Amino acid sequence: MTRAKIDVAVLGATGLTGGELLRLLLQHPRVNEVHALSRKESGRPLHAVHPSLRHLTPATFSTLSPREAAERSDVIFFALPHTQSQAFVAELIDLDDKLLIDLSADFRLRDREAYQRHYAPHACFELVERFVYGLPELDRETIRTARRIANPGCFATAAELLLLPLAQAGMLRDTWPIFAITGSSGSGKTPKASTHHPFRDGNLFAYKMLAHQHEVEIMQTLSQAAGHNCRIRLLSHSGPMVRGIHCTTYANDAALADTDLAALCRHAYADHPFVLVLSEPPRLAEVVGTNFVHLALKQNGAEVEIALVLDNLVKGAAGQAVQNMNLMLGFDETAGLTHPGAYPC
Repeated sequence: MTRAKIDVAVLGATGLTGGELLRLLLQHPRVNEVHALSRKESGRPLHAVHPSLRHLTPATFSTLSPREAAERSDVIFFALPHTQSQAFVAELIDLDDKLLIDLSADFRLRDREAYQRHYAPHACFELVERFVYGLPELDRETIRTARRIANPGCFATAAELLLLPLAQAGMLRDTWPIFAITGSSGSGKTPKASTHHPFRDGNLFAYKMLAHQHEVEIMQTLSQAAGHNCRIRLLSHSGPMVRGIHCTTYANDAALADTDLAALCRHAYADHPFVLVLSEPPRLAEVVGTNFVHLALKQNGAEVEIALVLDNLVKGAAGQAVQNMNLMLGFDETAGLTHPGAYPC
C-alpha cells in the first residue's frame, strides 16, 4: 500500500548533491520530515550551508546519529563521496524495512576489479548484488520492487540515455564515441586547480583522457540493454558553466540507413516522462535546475548525430534519486520533480 507521508534521512547533506536533495525533498508533496545529517554542521540552520533553503524552512542539521536518523526514516539517501558510502551502507544494510538509495559509485559496478581500478579497495563488495541500478528508463519495473538502489552517475546517465534506444534495438556496433561537457558543480564543493570555477570560467579542456571512471558504468549498462558487450569511449570535458551536461555522438553505419532513428527514440521514451525527444538541437539552459532530459537526432541515411542535455545535479544525481524513491514507494513517478528551471539561467 502506498504511504501517505514519509520521513527521510540524507547523509552527506552539506554537499552540492546533498543540497539538491534537500531542495527537492523539502518541497515534495509526500515527504513529512527530512533529517539532514552532517557531523560538522550539526545543530546549525540548513541555510547556513545552502543559502537558498532559507526560503523553504528554518530547520537545522540533525543532531541524530546515522543509525538513529535511519531508524526514524522510511528512506535513507547516501549523498557521500565515492568510497565513503560503503561504510555507512554496511552499518545500515540490516534495516530491512528501510529503503536505501546510494548516490555514490560504491554499488554501481558489478566488476570488483574495475571499481578498485578507478576508485579504491572495496570493503563490502558482497553487498553490490543487493543493489538495483537506478536508471528508470532502463528498468523501471525492477526499481518499483527494489529495496536498495545504486543511483547512476551524471555522465553515465547522460551517455546511457543518449544511446539506450539504439542499444535496445541492437544497433550499437564497434566503438561509439561520446563527446561530453560538464559544469563545475560536477566536481563537488572542494576547489582544485582543475575544477575550481575561476579556472574554468571562459575555459574548456579535456580531462581523464582514456581513463574516465564513468566509461565502465556506461558500458555495463548499455551492454545489459543490448544483450552483448558494447564499446563506448567517453571524451569528457570541463566546461565554463556551473551546471549541466551536454553530450553528442556520431556514427556512419550502413546498418542504420533503413531505420528512422528519431522515431525509434520517440517510441523508446514515449512512456518516460522526463525524456523529451525534440526536433531541434537541445539547449542546456532549458533543463538547468530540472529533472528533464532533452534529446534530438539528425539522420542522413547511414549518418546520424545525437545530442542530449541534462542537469548533472538533478537528473544526473538528486532528482533521479527522488524519481527512484517515487517508484519504490508507489508514488507518482513525477512527484516533486515537475518544476521548470529558471530561463535564462
